[in-house]
Amino acid sequence: MAEIIDGQRIAGEFCDHIRDKVQEIKKAGIEPCIALVNASQDPSSEIYVSRKMKMAKYVGITSLVHRFNSDATGNDVADLIGKLNDDDRIHAILLQSPLPQNFVFRELVNLIRPDKDVDGLTTLNQGRLFSGEPGIIPCTPMGVMHLLNIVHPQLAGMHAVVLGRSSIVGRPLAQLLLNADCTVTMLHSRSKNMAEICRSADVLVSAIGRPRFVLKNFIRPGATVIDVGVNKIEENGARKIVGDVDFDGVFGIAGAITPVPKGVGPMTVAYLMHNTLKLAYCY
Repeated sequence: MAEIIDGQRIAGEFCDHIRDKVQEIKKAGIEPCIALVNASQDPSSEIYVSRKMKMAKYVGITSLVHRFNSDATGNDVADLIGKLNDDDRIHAILLQSPLPQNFVFRELVNLIRPDKDVDGLTTLNQGRLFSGEPGIIPCTPMGVMHLLNIVHPQLAGMHAVVLGRSSIVGRPLAQLLLNADCTVTMLHSRSKNMAEICRSADVLVSAIGRPRFVLKNFIRPGATVIDVGVNKIEENGARKIVGDVDFDGVFGIAGAITPVPKGVGPMTVAYLMHNTLKLAYCY
């Protein structure tokens, strides 16, 4: 039976540490501030923004939220990003995703100054990660690594399989695992023999965005399973959120597993605070 990796508790402890650090730099006259830009009309996006605001308040970071109406254009968002780039009070800028379909996320996120790119998604910061140079690293992959390091203080030599190749999670996470001296296999929607390959993993991370896609036959007994997926489904007449992993089926086989919710999600928010602190203090 698997150990449940309590991301909510771990994130809370990490944020207590961040709060102490925020108080230290405030004594030096630095007031960390993050700008959250939300152009989406999706209710879920507003929920995520509210959670980030709540955590920012808890750790002592100022959060400024900029919301757009449904008639906003990409140029409107671009103009705002330009103003935030030039505002010395702002240390960090987050462009909340997903964006409306007529917006191009990559074009807009690349307008953020790299030294204010709190989620490490600009081409420059991603290039720094893949080149092994210092920079800001995406929050979710950092949160995943934090959880893995608690279960496995020494990851070197382990075989890690990553399901998903997005620039937000899969690709940067694979690089972080390589940096930790893991042997890394990346799988995606066109990969073959996925279950067989996954069964060879000491560590399996799923960020593929398919509800309950990872079944018990994907799991080597004792493997660590990190579920990044957040999928909305209807079940028995009710809406609920489930991960990429069939938790009930995998629980009896894995050695350790994250739940959804209260697994990776809280760690993403915690590392958003961590990166804001880093941008305020180091850049």
